[in-house]
Amino acid sequence: MRVVVTVITLLLLVICCYSIFELKCSKTLAVNSTRQWYHQSVDNLDKKVNLLCEALAQHQSEAVIQQSFREARLAYKKIELVVEYFHPYTAQFINGPVIDKAENHHREGLQGFQELEVLLFPVLHPADTQIAYVEASKLKSVLGRLQNEHESIEPTDAQLFDAMRLELVRIMCLGLSGFDSPEARNSLPEAVASLDGISDVWQFYVPTVSIYNPKLVKYMDELLTASKAGLQSGNDSTFNRQYFITEYVNNLAVNLKLAREALRIPYDNQQYILDPAASNIFAKNAILSLYSSPDSSDLREVPSLKDPVYNINGQRFTASYLHTLLKQNSVLNSYAKRNN
Repeated sequence: MRVVVTVITLLLLVICCYSIFELKCSKTLAVNSTRQWYHQSVDNLDKKVNLLCEALAQHQSEAVIQQSFREARLAYKKIELVVEYFHPYTAQFINGPVIDKAENHHREGLQGFQELEVLLFPVLHPADTQIAYVEASKLKSVLGRLQNEHESIEPTDAQLFDAMRLELVRIMCLGLSGFDSPEARNSLPEAVASLDGISDVWQFYVPTVSIYNPKLVKYMDELLTASKAGLQSGNDSTFNRQYFITEYVNNLAVNLKLAREALRIPYDNQQYILDPAASNIFAKNAILSLYSSPDSSDLREVPSLKDPVYNINGQRFTASYLHTLLKQNSVLNSYAKRNN
């Protein structure tokens, strides 16, 4: 009898050890899969920008050039969560800044896609074709730097979950607000591309999360599908931003938090402006009190654009204010990574 008990105990111990080993391998696989996905996606972005350069160099039709631009920035939006988290300074040369736009056609301070957008939309003037080609070539050179930098990325599970969460905030303050595509008016499709990026990284964790909480995985997949459908069926003038945030963005953020905790991915002791442990940006104390100001709720006017105010769960923030917090948070993230 004792022999049987001993054998069963040993078998259970082996199974337990194997399960732990499998779970650890699954986490490593998720990180490695994300790196491979990112590498391939950067190459795809480079190809899209190269097609834009060719279209401009060959003086192709305005429609072709504008479509090439749209496809290139959609490719960027898909990897924005990784670029903004690990290379915030390079990201500024690719697509920034986007707030405080002036009325004049050539706007100071714009770089990369933002500078190209005001040259190509709503109409590409023949005199601007050469200028646009030069700007597209500059963008391509920046992507060359991005291709070199991606080799040095060694993300952790904690960083990837935080990057997904922060991209949800970026969708709110750039995509839903229209700030990131004021001339091309392609904000909602770009928000879909950003969600695609989150979805791709999330899928690498699905096999492991399914072991702990299969219902959460099912709900997360339903939310991602429904949120993309909502964006695809909406239009800029009638889209209900506040409803979308309440029903989809906040619930996606909560699910990411639950999945992270189910996987026992720890939170570090760094003090961030946007608390990684908060359920969503509108949760109590989600923003470090030093940066949370009553002034953040003021409706701020910028030429030709209104700054949307989101009033959710008793918290009230403007899109531009959230964007400022993201930029400041990126600086702290970069500092923390360098010192670790």
